[in-house]
Amino acid sequence: MSGPPPGTFPRRTFLLCGLAGAAAAGSAELYHLHRHHHPRRRADGLYHQIRLAWPDADNSPVLNVAAQKNFLTHYNLDLLPFNNPPEDGDEAITALAKGEASFAVAPATTWLTHLNQGLAASLILGVQPGTFRLLVRRATGIQRLNQLLNRTVLVGEHNNAGKLFFATMMRRKGMNSMEKINWKIVPDATLTAPDTLAEADAVVTDDPQGWQLLSTQPGVFSELAGSTTGAYSERTNLVLGISHTAPDTEADAATALTLALKDAAKWSRTHLQETATLMAQTSDGLNAQTIFRMLQKEPVIQAITGQKLREQVAQYCDELQLLGLLPQTADSSALAHRFTHNPLRN
Repeated sequence: MSGPPPGTFPRRTFLLCGLAGAAAAGSAELYHLHRHHHPRRRADGLYHQIRLAWPDADNSPVLNVAAQKNFLTHYNLDLLPFNNPPEDGDEAITALAKGEASFAVAPATTWLTHLNQGLAASLILGVQPGTFRLLVRRATGIQRLNQLLNRTVLVGEHNNAGKLFFATMMRRKGMNSMEKINWKIVPDATLTAPDTLAEADAVVTDDPQGWQLLSTQPGVFSELAGSTTGAYSERTNLVLGISHTAPDTEADAATALTLALKDAAKWSRTHLQETATLMAQTSDGLNAQTIFRMLQKEPVIQAITGQKLREQVAQYCDELQLLGLLPQTADSSALAHRFTHNPLRN
């Protein structure tokens, strides 16, 4: 069942909604997945129009695939457009809190700070891992994290999650990372400008920006640490949440959206070349081959729900406690149970 045709929107961020609508009007090319275990709850099969706040949606392999390969259409989902799409997770969650969206995607740490302050929402799906990169200027000679103490580290104004990721990594090694690092917040648009970069010893970024810096200036920057390798690469970063004040029908939409994104995540990780081609259609200036090489160096795309999501949320709670951003006396497991919900369970 197809919904009304999408409008024409001025910003490229809306292209995904247009692609989803166009897919609904055409023939389906759905990739049929074979599951060993069917979820206990299935989509209701009804048509759902939903408003989803997703920052930097154009650079998400999962959402690109979900929209352009008809996974949204298959589950009868139609994404409604935003007049002012969110720039980061905080803005996405604010849109959800104001009732401008029933669903939002944001980094796990961003969600948890809002949920701890009383946000009426539940986390339902870990969409994909993070791609945070801590790049250091080769000329500084920095080779260890503790050499960043009392140094200047650039962070884009909309990348607080990246800052918290590396602050946690350093705190685990005994460093007072929140106070002993000169975190310099700059506008995202100027983060990679030569004059801005010259003022810093290191820069916190994520892909595609981080990949571009490493690729175009390998003699200037090296990657000191990141979330793209090792145990960190297995952790979710972007998380889908649903508002508690959403209409009752959105509970069924949540099931459908979760299934659509899980299917898209599975497809994307087994079809990286085609995923890169799809992303190039919405990317600002990156071609398919560049995106493909980037995806090859990023964590395996996985979407998680249920117990696995709760365990990772509890781990994030522990880390925010280390940074003093959650109460030290709080039980992380209890918080994770309170903050998460499995839409695939009856």
